[in-house]
Amino acid sequence: MEELAQGFLRQGKEEKLWQPGSRILVAVSGGVDSMVLLQLLELVQATESEVMLAVAHVNHQLREESAEEEAYLRGYCEKRGIPLYIRRWESLPVSGMEEAAREFRYAFFQELMQDHYFDTLMTAHHADDQLETMLMKMMRDGNVQTAGGMRKRRAFGGGRLVRPLLDIPKEALIAYAKAHEVHYYEDATNYLPQVQRNRVRQRIVPPMKEENPQLLAHFGNLAQQLQWLTDWQEQELQKWYRQYAEVKSESLRLPIAPIVSLTKGQRYFTLQYCAKAIRQNWQVTVNDEQLNQILRSLESGRPQWRVDLAGGWQFRGEYDTLIFGPASLATTPVVTSEVPEQQIRVKLGEGTYLSQNEWVGFLAMAPDPVTGNLYINPDDIPEKVKLWSEIDQPLPINFPTEAVFRKRRDGDRIQLTPSLRKKVSRIFIDKKTPNEMRERSWVMTTVDDQVLGVLPQALSYLSIARETDKIHYRLLYKYRKEE
Repeated sequence: MEELAQGFLRQGKEEKLWQPGSRILVAVSGGVDSMVLLQLLELVQATESEVMLAVAHVNHQLREESAEEEAYLRGYCEKRGIPLYIRRWESLPVSGMEEAAREFRYAFFQELMQDHYFDTLMTAHHADDQLETMLMKMMRDGNVQTAGGMRKRRAFGGGRLVRPLLDIPKEALIAYAKAHEVHYYEDATNYLPQVQRNRVRQRIVPPMKEENPQLLAHFGNLAQQLQWLTDWQEQELQKWYRQYAEVKSESLRLPIAPIVSLTKGQRYFTLQYCAKAIRQNWQVTVNDEQLNQILRSLESGRPQWRVDLAGGWQFRGEYDTLIFGPASLATTPVVTSEVPEQQIRVKLGEGTYLSQNEWVGFLAMAPDPVTGNLYINPDDIPEKVKLWSEIDQPLPINFPTEAVFRKRRDGDRIQLTPSLRKKVSRIFIDKKTPNEMRERSWVMTTVDDQVLGVLPQALSYLSIARETDKIHYRLLYKYRKEE
């Protein structure tokens, strides 16, 4: 069992799951998985300088043992000097208990991350959880985009969520707990047959493991490959969408010729990506049956057709153009003078091309192991853009987890200071920005359309870190000046 601990410490260092100065919030339920994770992280704290640990516990008050588990954690953390944050779930839902409980937990975790400046949330999801999640995803929707299961790390709460046990089988955690006398509680609800995960865990997984003892390793490899595949696919589809999509206030227009020139599989994933953009921009869902109906209509070669969607929306083919929009506008003439709107979303920890000559990223900061100075990992920046001109700005601790990049609109205003607000058009005038450059500029907003900056001209004070902020991310905007 010492091998498990040594492997955990080694992998954590290699993958930079923690670093000197890390402030780690550990989600602890009291079960074997989270209690083992907590004790492993206590080893990290004992061997790594300035790693700070705290525990977050949600008492769902669904079982008689809940109060005993809460009391035990209070005593455990008090004895070891570990800060403990507890929240009780008071307003229990009538239905959808599992999903509601998850939303409650993560809302609590996010609040703690932001209020107490934690840079990392760690949860105790392990290899068996990954297998169960992948099987459930495949059974529920059969979608390659979600079949890859849980990621080991992702942006969360202004920092990141890390699952350091994702490669470790549950059996190994139980064996470690027995060997080191780790006290934990069994959750009886994990055996209720009405919960789908329990049925998968008890009825489906055991015979699969019996068939092949390497099952967990194989599904772990499959998860990684699917995540790499979908990441690459997302980048390619994003380029296609930027090149061809014309987004207006109430419609999306796509030329049909470049769609039908693709292979059948490429057409499917391209339209699936467009459906994702539609869901983000207009909250309209295109289901798989409707997606295949659109594909068949495109393949038919008919000059005009339509596929009705929920809420009075529709897809329609009009000769050489595929149009998504309200059915009420189907006969309305197209206003050709309207400037198409394009929206690109970027999450913390991600980067993307805005155009052939522009790239933007919200990149995580890490301390140099020698100097301690914070730096951006050069591998996070595409080689192609490294010599381009740039704007590099530390982001405040409360910067949103996702931002939208779009072209300017009439009436856009930017808050330069808490007391000074200007029209974006006035910024252009003050900086004597040529009309051509004004059209190429990007407005950076929150998902609620609050302006955070105008690139490359100005940034709102909401996008500029204060001197007292602990910097987790930087805005890096790279652009190539046209000849």
